[in-house]
Amino acid sequence: MRQQYEPSADRIIALYQQLEDDILSAVIRRILKMGYVSEASKHQLEVLQAAGLLYDDIVQLIADRTDACTAQVRALFEDAGVQTVEIDNSLHEAAGALPIDIRQDSSTRQVLEAGYKKTLGTMRNLVSTTATQTQTAFIQTCDRIYMQVSSGAFSYQEAIMNALRALADTGAEVVYPTKHKDRMDVAVRRCVLTGVSQTAAAVSLRQAEDAGCYLMEITAHSGARPDHAEWQGQLVSLTGKDVGKTIDGLKVWSLSGIGYGSGEGFKGWNCRHNWHAYYPGLSTPNYTPEELKKLDEPCISYNGKLYTEYEVSQMQRAQERRVRAWKRRCVTAQEGVNSATDEATRVTAQAEFDRSARYLKNNEAKLKDFCRQTGQDRDRFREQVLGFNRSTAQKAVHAAKKSGLTSGGKDGIIRPYEHKLPREKRKQIIKKASALKKPIFAEDRPDNAFASYVRNVPSKKGYYDVALHGSPTSVEFFGEPIDAYLLANIIRNRKDYEKGTKIRLLSCNTGNTESTGDCVAQIVANELGVQVEAPTDIIYVFSDGSFEIGITDSGEMKLFYPRK
Repeated sequence: MRQQYEPSADRIIALYQQLEDDILSAVIRRILKMGYVSEASKHQLEVLQAAGLLYDDIVQLIADRTDACTAQVRALFEDAGVQTVEIDNSLHEAAGALPIDIRQDSSTRQVLEAGYKKTLGTMRNLVSTTATQTQTAFIQTCDRIYMQVSSGAFSYQEAIMNALRALADTGAEVVYPTKHKDRMDVAVRRCVLTGVSQTAAAVSLRQAEDAGCYLMEITAHSGARPDHAEWQGQLVSLTGKDVGKTIDGLKVWSLSGIGYGSGEGFKGWNCRHNWHAYYPGLSTPNYTPEELKKLDEPCISYNGKLYTEYEVSQMQRAQERRVRAWKRRCVTAQEGVNSATDEATRVTAQAEFDRSARYLKNNEAKLKDFCRQTGQDRDRFREQVLGFNRSTAQKAVHAAKKSGLTSGGKDGIIRPYEHKLPREKRKQIIKKASALKKPIFAEDRPDNAFASYVRNVPSKKGYYDVALHGSPTSVEFFGEPIDAYLLANIIRNRKDYEKGTKIRLLSCNTGNTESTGDCVAQIVANELGVQVEAPTDIIYVFSDGSFEIGITDSGEMKLFYPRK
């Protein structure tokens, strides 16, 4: 097959990832420096003052990187233009047309320059929204901490850890004109790659028009959307000539037929296709019908099942995102350790770091096994979080070992979020849990009456309620961290639990899969073979037994089905 140009925005993304890390660090330092102010009016005053200083900090951070980012974007566009023209020159030369040098050809140079300026403007506009968005997020986070502590639902240290996790999972965000939000690195990657891709196609189009070529051959890739798969590997007419005909075994489409210029069509949202000049009688089709047919055939084995190349790439991307998510959790927790103004907060932040490190190593092991089974190369850049340096990595390895991370066999894989306790310890916990009248595995604390209030929650027909403190990846049995597998064993061994009964977990975040992939509820559903309902956010239980999910009741009780 003919050479294809695939642009890489890695260097640009690295700059913005570093910017994002610096912004998160600035936010955490400001939050911890404020501490907890019990008086509401004074709290609001200090928050607004700190938010103003934070805004100035972020504007300066963005300004410090502007020149370096601009240079990297220009270099990427220059490379895209040179590579695209180089590919097309060979096609045009074979047809007797003169090759061009994009650095000297004014026609294609104008196209390249226009695409570069448009993309750079869009990117700058997006990134500039980060300062205001982060300032708003800072105020909301501070208010959330204040509400959680003043209500007695959480201690100050618990509220700080909730905030650190939320900041790590959300990151620095940009806001589109439509009000849609994205992480900064995601938005920049999409903006730059879309801009480069569309500009490269425009350069090819201008060169073909200047050479008098009216046909373009469209590239093909696995995993194309059904409406794109119809025309990938086929021809498109720039003038309308020969539309509907078959030339050299390829169908000729119109520009409107492939949706050129629309968001859902060729070169629209997330479209990876490109095109190159095609001369009937001189050019040779880049793909045979057999090759096009094989693009979406499942041929890669993972855990005994066959997947297409595209499916495997998406599975790898998902696992890489989870690795990055846990690295960000480690980075924010470490910043919490470094910036803590009192010993209690420092100790709590260190515990959060140790916990995150354990799950990070688990996810890294799963990714390593995935690549081994599928034959994929590890893309270390996609796992990278720039604030996660060698020092942090060494601390994470040490914390994971200290936490008791154990191997699950010769490949070093453990079950998702498994944290094995000694056998005798597990037996003691199961015995204590079985002796309790109700499956409420928490006690009231001076600052948290959850255990008392949850007893008043009305039962739900067909469900077995279990109440305890939790997170997406673990729960607490009277303050003792345990994993979802032990929780499933506890439920299984209780005499009042009837096998096959659905479970309702009244436990914070045990149904939250946003940054972790699986969660406590999913694992319990798998282990017991029943449906499990659990909250996707913090659960606020009131004295009358009513409850809300999330700070503004924005969460939900989500239902999980058992997987084989």
